[in-house]
Amino acid sequence: MGELEKTGGIASAMRSELKRGDRVLGARGVVLRHIIGCEDRAMFSDAIVARVRGLANDIAAQLAIRLAEAAGEKNPEQWVEHLSEPLAGALIDEPMLLEHLHAVAMEWQLTESLERRAGMDPALSPLLQTLISADDPNASSIAMDLLTGQAGFVRHMQRMTLPVVELPADVLFAVINTLRGVVAGDLNFEQHARTAEHAIRSEYDESLTRIAVANRLVRALGAGAFAALSVSHAGVAVFLSALAATTGESRDDVASSTGESQLARLALSLRAAGLGDKEIEREFFAIHPDITLPDNFAALRGNDAQALLTGGPTGSGDDPEG
Repeated sequence: MGELEKTGGIASAMRSELKRGDRVLGARGVVLRHIIGCEDRAMFSDAIVARVRGLANDIAAQLAIRLAEAAGEKNPEQWVEHLSEPLAGALIDEPMLLEHLHAVAMEWQLTESLERRAGMDPALSPLLQTLISADDPNASSIAMDLLTGQAGFVRHMQRMTLPVVELPADVLFAVINTLRGVVAGDLNFEQHARTAEHAIRSEYDESLTRIAVANRLVRALGAGAFAALSVSHAGVAVFLSALAATTGESRDDVASSTGESQLARLALSLRAAGLGDKEIEREFFAIHPDITLPDNFAALRGNDAQALLTGGPTGSGDDPEG
C-alpha cells in the first residue's frame, strides 16, 4: 500500500488506536452510567448519535484522503480504509467538534421535521424567496449565496457528509490539531499532515461557509431581522442565526435548544429576542406542535429571560408585547 506500509505509519496508526481503545476501556463504566441514566432521549437519540458518528467518520475519511494526496499516493482509498478508524476515534475525543456536529445534527433534524410536517422546502424558505427577488442587491446576492449553501447542506446531510471547509474556523483548527496528534512521532506522516493542512487552509474561507453566509444575511437585514425569528418564514438556518445574534448565544447552543429537553432554553431565548406570547406560541407550534407554554409564562419579561440565559439576576424590565 505504498508509503503507508513502508514508513511504519501503520504502527503509528495502531498505537493511536490502542490508546483510544484503552481510554474506552477505562471509561466504560462512566459511559454506560451516562447512557443508561440519560433522561434526554431526544437530544441524544439513536438517530442523532448515529448522525454525529457518521459525520465524524466522514471528516476522518477526508483527512485520510488529504494525507494520501500529500504523500502522492495513487490509490488514496486504501489509506481511507486503514486510517479512517483511528482518525475518527481521535476526532470523537475532540469536544469542540462533537458539540458542533451535534448542533448540525439537531439543525438537520428540525429541517427534516418541518419538511415532513409542513411541506417546507429545506433549501428555499419564503424569506429567501422574497429576498432573492428584492430590490436590495446586497441582500439579494447574499440570499442567493445562502440558497446555494443550503442546497449543498441538504445534499450532504442526505449522504451523511460534511466537508471540512464548511466547519467554523475554531472547529476546523481543532480538527487540524487532532490530525497533528494522530500522526505525531512519525516524521513522514508529520510532513504529510503539514502538507495536508496547508492545502486545507489554502482552500478555506470561513466567510464562504453556509453558517457564515446565514449570519451575514441576518446582519444585512438590519431592523428587518425580526422577520427572521419565524422558523416557518425564514427557514431553520436563518432562524437559528437570527436567534443567536439577537440573544448573544452561540448558534450551536441555539440549534441544540430546539430539542425537546431544551424547551425552557428555547422559550427563554425567544422571549429574550423580543417575541411576544403569540409569537412564541407560533414558534413552539412550528417546532414542538405538541408542547404548550406554562400558564404563567406571560409574566416573564424579556430582560428577565435574558438574565436567566446568562445566569444573571432577574429584575424589572419592559413587558413583552403580547
